[in-house]
Amino acid sequence: MDEVTTLKRPSLTKTTAYATTRGASPKGPSLMEGFAEPEQQLQDELSSDRIMNLRADAGEQFVENLRLPDARDLWIPGYRIITEQLARESGLRGLEDDPFPDLPLEEEQPATGAVDGNMVESFVDGVTGQQKIDVLNSCLLAQLAANAKFKRVEQPVEWSNAYGTILMNLAWVVPTFSFRNLRTSAQRFTIDQVILKLVQGFLNPDQISKLTATMEAMKALESNDRRFVIFERNAKKQSDGNFQINSVGASAGGTLSMKFNAYAFDTNTEVTNILWFSFSGNSTSLKVSQSTFVLNEQVYARLRDPIVNKLGNRGVDYIGGLELAEG
Repeated sequence: MDEVTTLKRPSLTKTTAYATTRGASPKGPSLMEGFAEPEQQLQDELSSDRIMNLRADAGEQFVENLRLPDARDLWIPGYRIITEQLARESGLRGLEDDPFPDLPLEEEQPATGAVDGNMVESFVDGVTGQQKIDVLNSCLLAQLAANAKFKRVEQPVEWSNAYGTILMNLAWVVPTFSFRNLRTSAQRFTIDQVILKLVQGFLNPDQISKLTATMEAMKALESNDRRFVIFERNAKKQSDGNFQINSVGASAGGTLSMKFNAYAFDTNTEVTNILWFSFSGNSTSLKVSQSTFVLNEQVYARLRDPIVNKLGNRGVDYIGGLELAEG
């Protein structure tokens, strides 16, 4: 039986889920303890103008007061930050193949993938350019803010808990989620095999198809491709790793949702090319967490500019698009 490490929903206080403000701190709406239906929670929020305004007001203050790692804390040559300028100077590939810079914001887009720090996102058909950018920016901000609180690779459970709490304050509805320990009888395994097995029943056939295509696009990247380097440098550290392979699309009710698919591993060998590395079943510990997050797009519309301003130019340092093969 899988062992389970539960991530408990932090209490909503001004020092955790809602930001401390310089003046009187408005009390944010309380999310239900342990709720399992994020779309129902979202509908409850949308039904109340008061809750919507509270969420937006608290979100703006949260973003304003959110602490990110200083640039000097991240500037380790060849590690974590891979700027476009550095990519050109170092001869990294991938800049000319990135389909994201010119996305028409209001138009529905064909399926694409993206690298976003330690995440790989798979977008199904019909997600607009603006929605893709909103997902990538909010998830990147949550990653960076969680990095300021916990060591991403060495403390994956604590880091993921902080990441979920931050997303909750950026207009996402985030239910309680947990990590479970996976065991295998196989002598060797690869992460891509694990992912494709575990998403059965969690994703629908179209989401699985696009997720598979996204991983194939990652596999096709050369080792000096900027997008490959961004993911590898942010998702692991020698023999430990913490990363996400997510699927984004519209739910049956038309709500923008993200199928959260997180993994953490530690082994006794330095890992390269995470998704296709041959891990030892006997000496590798692997945890997985799956959940569904949904975005309150009306609240996010008020947070969009503050989030972009908070990120500054970090988006070009951490984000790169992936064009999927037709088929």
